[in-house]
Amino acid sequence: MRPVPLRTRITLVIMAAVLALWAAFAGIFYGRELEQQRRYHEAVLQAQSIGWDKLQAEAVRRLDEVAAPLLASPAWTAAWRAQDEAGLDQLLRQAIRGEPLWRIDLFDHDRRLVLSTSSAAIEAPLVEGGWLTRVLAGPRSEGGLSQPSSSQFYMVSAHAFSVDGTAGVLAVGSDAAGLLPELSSMMGGEVFLLTSRGREVVGTRPGMPSAEQLALALREPAVTEHRSATGDATLLAVVQPLTGPDHRRIGALLSLRDVTSERARDQQLATWGLAGAAVFLLLLCLAVSTWMRRAMRPLERSVQVLGALAQGDLRCAPEESDQALADESGQIARGVAALRGEMIHLQTLREERVRNRQQQEQLIRRELKLLAENLDDTTRDDILRSLEAQALRGPDALIGNDLADLANILGRLSGLITNQRAKLVRLVDDLQQAMTQQAVLLGLQQELEIARNMQLSILPRHPPVARGVEVTALMIPAQEVGGDFYDYFLIDDDRLAFVVADVSGKGIPAAFFMAVSRTLLKSNALFLRDPAKVVTRLNDQLCAENDQMMFVTAFFGVLNLRTGVVDFVNAGHNPPVIRGQASQIRMLPRGQNVALAVVEDVRYKPGRAALRPGDTLLLYTDGVTEANDPSGRMFGEQRLLDAVLRHQPGQGSLPQELLREVRAFERGKPQIDDITCVALRYIPTS
Repeated sequence: MRPVPLRTRITLVIMAAVLALWAAFAGIFYGRELEQQRRYHEAVLQAQSIGWDKLQAEAVRRLDEVAAPLLASPAWTAAWRAQDEAGLDQLLRQAIRGEPLWRIDLFDHDRRLVLSTSSAAIEAPLVEGGWLTRVLAGPRSEGGLSQPSSSQFYMVSAHAFSVDGTAGVLAVGSDAAGLLPELSSMMGGEVFLLTSRGREVVGTRPGMPSAEQLALALREPAVTEHRSATGDATLLAVVQPLTGPDHRRIGALLSLRDVTSERARDQQLATWGLAGAAVFLLLLCLAVSTWMRRAMRPLERSVQVLGALAQGDLRCAPEESDQALADESGQIARGVAALRGEMIHLQTLREERVRNRQQQEQLIRRELKLLAENLDDTTRDDILRSLEAQALRGPDALIGNDLADLANILGRLSGLITNQRAKLVRLVDDLQQAMTQQAVLLGLQQELEIARNMQLSILPRHPPVARGVEVTALMIPAQEVGGDFYDYFLIDDDRLAFVVADVSGKGIPAAFFMAVSRTLLKSNALFLRDPAKVVTRLNDQLCAENDQMMFVTAFFGVLNLRTGVVDFVNAGHNPPVIRGQASQIRMLPRGQNVALAVVEDVRYKPGRAALRPGDTLLLYTDGVTEANDPSGRMFGEQRLLDAVLRHQPGQGSLPQELLREVRAFERGKPQIDDITCVALRYIPTS
């Protein structure tokens, strides 16, 4: 994408400044026009308000001129004193004779309508009760606009009077429609009286507001402009709310005037103004563009020469006419010419240096090739390729610094030699460390194998020498040594103690803790014999020396070989399974006791179960139920129960068969926890 020329940019900046100035003046003139329009609207609204107030005051004055003489006449006093309705009616009709738009209503002191010159007074009196109350209470007379019904507006003057203590109110009114023609003449348009909901009551041109479909706001004085319903005229609407003497809004005064010609004239003036401004801006743009083209031409030629010099072309030179100019363009042209002379001189010096440098490079390159012969094949070939590529660039490739390239190759060569020496030293050190670590590893493996054999040696290897029970067991550690253990031994001739436990964690720490726990348990069992006391004593002993915060889950029980009763304590271990002779299977309840070595001074609660002849009691650790298959599913208690149920008593070892079920479920996945199983089958001799 070609850059925008400087001439064009300067022209655009100047025109942008002119446009901004013109926009500022246009904004000022537009604001002034809006202000003038606002003042005009205020003047129109004020003229309408003044005209209406003047006509209203004049109408009230004429009404007062009728009411005052009537109330002051002796005939009125006599007729009111005698309550002569016929006489009063005659006096009222004589007072408004010759005025067809006038009417008079007469009210007594209870604000009831007594007489009226209009037949519509019964349904719509001239004044309402609040007005009568104010007049009777003072100031004795009040005038203003009244709306007796939704279809009429009256100018009313109400006067209170009293004859021999009997008070009354005389209300004289004239139809407000009589004021509209004169107000229309003042405003130069049509005038209408509207209800508070905007419905036309009377006007100089009935039906016009509804025909024009005007949307008017009647709550506040306002001047707005609207398009006519036909769309070919502009109407100026002046709205003024109307209130009664109690300052309650009862309607609105609307005047409509056709201002189409005025707006057309304003639009024409605005159009001519915009057209003149556009022509002026266009001429200004042409003048500025022409002047900038002529002024910037010498500068553009100098820039072209600079561009050629930047590309290495020394054949271009500024024109003599440009160098002879006295302004800034001439100064730039002369500077470009001086720069071109210096570049020609530098080119000559550069060619001389290149010839000298090529000789030096050939000498250095030959020495580097000799030095590279001492490297390995891969590194030597890489260095030789770099030297050949640097040599093939030829004398015309003067963009880079060939000596610097050779120095880089020399640095690489030195670094490679140093790296090879350091790598050889590291290889020797690594070999020595590997040999040392291999010896240590072999020693550890031998020690772990010894520990594994020792751990397995302390577990019972043979069934107990006791009649009435068959015991089979197995333990498969997940690592070289494990934390599970089991044991069984005779307490006396009739009772067999057995235990399955799982130490938290794996490896050597768990194995040591397992050995301690097994030794303490057996010594306590031979001494105390009661399972609850044995486990309680064992827990206190393990808590006292448990700096590593390890714990043991265990199931310890004592089987009475004569009765088949099992007394046991479940210290947080998995519940054992009992398989009956008639393919019945059940789990012992889960114990409520905590694991061993967790809390001191805990009294463990014992449990009791009874084995019938032929029943098998299976004890296991969580390595069985928590074995995982490749998809992450666990073996679980249900599969355990199914496997126990499939086993036929007396046909093979139940722990071995259960191990085969687990291995088939794992489908080759490595064992993640120690697996321990102990099966006791109760078969009494008598």
